[in-house]
Amino acid sequence: GAAGALMLEKGGRILKQPACEVPGGKVVDETGAGDSFRAAFAVAFVEGRALEESLRFASAAGSVAVSRAGAVPSLPTKAEAEAVVCGIAAEWVAQKRERLDEQTHCSGGAGNATCASAMGAVPRASASPSFPLEFGSRLNSMADRPELWDGGDGVLGWIARQGTIKGLSLVDLNYPQHFASGLSVAQVSQALAAAGLRAGALQMRFSKEFRLGAFTNPDDAVWRKAVDLTIEGGHMAKRLGAKELVVWSAYDGYDYSAQADYWAAWTKIVRAFRLVCDAHPDLRVSMEHKPTDENTRFSIVDSAGAAKLLVREVDRPNMGVTLDVGHCLMAGENPAQSVALLGDRLFGVHLNDGHSKLGAEDGLMFGSVHSVMAMELMYWLQKVQYTGHLYMDTFPQNEDPVRECEFNIRRAKALWTRAERLRGAGL
Repeated sequence: GAAGALMLEKGGRILKQPACEVPGGKVVDETGAGDSFRAAFAVAFVEGRALEESLRFASAAGSVAVSRAGAVPSLPTKAEAEAVVCGIAAEWVAQKRERLDEQTHCSGGAGNATCASAMGAVPRASASPSFPLEFGSRLNSMADRPELWDGGDGVLGWIARQGTIKGLSLVDLNYPQHFASGLSVAQVSQALAAAGLRAGALQMRFSKEFRLGAFTNPDDAVWRKAVDLTIEGGHMAKRLGAKELVVWSAYDGYDYSAQADYWAAWTKIVRAFRLVCDAHPDLRVSMEHKPTDENTRFSIVDSAGAAKLLVREVDRPNMGVTLDVGHCLMAGENPAQSVALLGDRLFGVHLNDGHSKLGAEDGLMFGSVHSVMAMELMYWLQKVQYTGHLYMDTFPQNEDPVRECEFNIRRAKALWTRAERLRGAGL
């Protein structure tokens, strides 16, 4: 009402939301205001918004409802509620400066309050005493915004920078890319230990030498070289203590119609994965599928369904799939449905977001565009009892990559908790 709204959280914290402006400046009919308030709060909460923002959105919906007559006719649209001017919900008794700091936690300087603006407010971490999964992040993102870091450049400097990320415990390294300068296993291992991190997975990155295909190359000698390089990557993964070898090739596909022999390409990629899996039976080997790339307009393994078929035909217990949210969006797939399809053969998950433009990979912060989809992804990861780690595969070119990654971790934990609540409610 005119006095605003109060919310009592478990643990005793009380939030107070000041009254919102009534559109038109006049209360016409209070019928339906409470229903609008509760419905709007539920929508905002399920979307993954912070409690403060959910309370503000609910109050805004109630203010629209009282501005016109009737029950159903007074119900506001989402856009109408978003347009209402409201004060910010704050703790009753005292405003907490640390929450204001957290809301701009991603900012790397003027004009870069991206993390705060993307969701309305930065979500709090999961309330669970222990989050069941570990987090890794894209090492190359540590090369962004170098003016915010004075701890060195290059792979070892990037590892040190990732060591400053709260909540991060794993590093996924690219092979042979991150070792091209001659870095040894000992040097990388020492850098990981100094940063308090461990190797999570080793990810294959093929050079332009394989531009006509790595596992699908029509030249048997080049095909064999790609297989041997991947087997070598498996040895490197185990020497670093990683548990998984992820294979993604930007070149296993074609550009034009009537250009590729699809049966031959499929046969070669199945044979390649069998050889790699047999060479490393004690290592998880996964295929990271992607529908298209600037180097390959059509990929041979272009969807979760194709990846599942590949796993079935490779027919090895250590063969699985790594799912990238952005790649799902590029393919027009729902990541949660893909998780359900892959089940226990889902070995890895790369978190990010994008604007759902087919063929476009934005690498935005997790849940920043598709918050409900991101929450459902967490729901299905729980249902299939996923045990791998969560890898932040984003492109923070304008943000502080450390704070951006910390936001992603908090976001993932918050959505995981919301998914747990839905499952606990029997949904």
